Amino acid sequence: MIKEYTFENDRTKIPQVLDFIKNTLYEKKMTRKNSVAPLLTAEEILENICKAADKNSLIRVSVVGRLSNVTIKYSAVGGEFTLEDVQQVLLFDKTSSLDSDKKDAMNTLMEKLFGSNLSIKCDHGKIHVRQDVRKSAYSGLIATLASLILGIITGLILQNMVSFEAASFISENIFSPIYSVLMNALKMIVAPLVFFSIASSIAEFSDIRALGRIAGKVVTMYIITSILAIGVGLLTYQIFPIGNPALAEAVDANAAAATIAKGESAAISIIDTLVEIVPTDIVTPFQKSDMLQIIFMAVCLGLAAASLSKTAPVVKDLAGGLNKAFSKITGVIVSFMPLMVFCSMAKMMLNMNLTSFMDVITWLPVVYIGDVFMIIVYMILLLVFAQLNPIKFLGKYYPAMISAFILSSSNASLPTSIKQCKKLGISEKIYSFSLPLGAAINMDGNCITLIISALFFAKIYQLPMTGAMLLQLFIAIIVLSVGAPGVPSGNLVCLTLLIPQIGVPAEAISLLIGLYPIISMMQTLTNVTGDAVVTCIAAKSEKMLDKAEFNK
Repeated sequence: MIKEYTFENDRTKIPQVLDFIKNTLYEKKMTRKNSVAPLLTAEEILENICKAADKNSLIRVSVVGRLSNVTIKYSAVGGEFTLEDVQQVLLFDKTSSLDSDKKDAMNTLMEKLFGSNLSIKCDHGKIHVRQDVRKSAYSGLIATLASLILGIITGLILQNMVSFEAASFISENIFSPIYSVLMNALKMIVAPLVFFSIASSIAEFSDIRALGRIAGKVVTMYIITSILAIGVGLLTYQIFPIGNPALAEAVDANAAAATIAKGESAAISIIDTLVEIVPTDIVTPFQKSDMLQIIFMAVCLGLAAASLSKTAPVVKDLAGGLNKAFSKITGVIVSFMPLMVFCSMAKMMLNMNLTSFMDVITWLPVVYIGDVFMIIVYMILLLVFAQLNPIKFLGKYYPAMISAFILSSSNASLPTSIKQCKKLGISEKIYSFSLPLGAAINMDGNCITLIISALFFAKIYQLPMTGAMLLQLFIAIIVLSVGAPGVPSGNLVCLTLLIPQIGVPAEAISLLIGLYPIISMMQTLTNVTGDAVVTCIAAKSEKMLDKAEFNK
């Protein structure tokens, strides 16, 4: 159902339009709390459209409801404005003090962070804006968990109350085909998605450098914390070495593939791994889903695009455009995740008892423990390198951590992070780019999840973790922490490409796919906490932190 409101270009009409949008959102079961942020964004969009549109132009606003989302569309005839003009006003107070190069850099970050739910096109004298609004921050989590529970119940019913022949028929003719189609689609898209995501992220560093010395310091610290996160994940797994080899029987994959990989891994040395990072052609890595070679080519393209950003910006634009295209396709595939979870769990429970399922569940608390260890590391870094009280930090920043956990999105929790960083006494010159930059490239929680998950699968498939394998994982995870795809369940996409590198079939993610939304909540909390800690350390080192305000 579509509702429309058309008005003449008159800024005094904006309150009436906002009332129309607000009432329509309420009619579509949007809560008052969840409507606040969309309405603030809508107000800024309308302000910019009124400024840019022709004086006599009619401005049309339509609200369209679809499943768990609502889309607000705006159209008019007139000039131009950008995503930065909308989002910067909402997030920051002093953007006018930035020079042109710094504004370009911030515009790049805003596009990366908010481009997925806000699209602005101003060309050929026409203005088109699309604003995607989520009805509930919990809708995706609820749908996935409901699918998980229904899948388990269905599998147990078929296992205990239906004949083996009938259960096998249902599994082979309903669950397996649906799951295989969705899994194949995910495997198809994952290599090009990761390739262009990494390439476009690295290409953007040409703009980030425009922000100066402070940005370089922040980026360096983000990379260091990612390295520490991998170490924390390794340590956590050594303390809690989870993984039952019996679980391999529940995965519908060719066991021979793991056996072959197991035999090959022993013959591969660290030197061979480093040499083979450079591919002999550009096609084979995609055919074999060779993670390290794909990363190498993505880094090469990203660096080239960054160096040519002034003389040939089309290269950077092409990488960014293809990243958006593949992200859009991935978003469609991921929207079927609840169906995939249901079929995966129902099929898996036919070959698994509740005892084995509990072996899978152990993955959840171990990853959470790893994240808690990482937060402790953050507090130590804050104390050692900034001489700041970690208790004071947690006392003021915890609302942003709770927001990140609930929303399961660094981007969505960014306004709360900014608000709490102000209360910590951090200068806007620091947090105005360090927090958006962290939301885009700092994924310490993801690093912990990836390394623990990879080791979990290696133990299930009884694969010895050689030095070469650990090196492969280390390189891949570090780069993925910078260029992880900015799509829902993006880390799950990365895991799909990562585990085949150590001989584990990609289908093995069926063991974890239903639990991933729960993991995503904690890893987002870790990511956001890391962003704030790095911001504090950078602000203190640059004498841009009000210590009296911090300790207040």
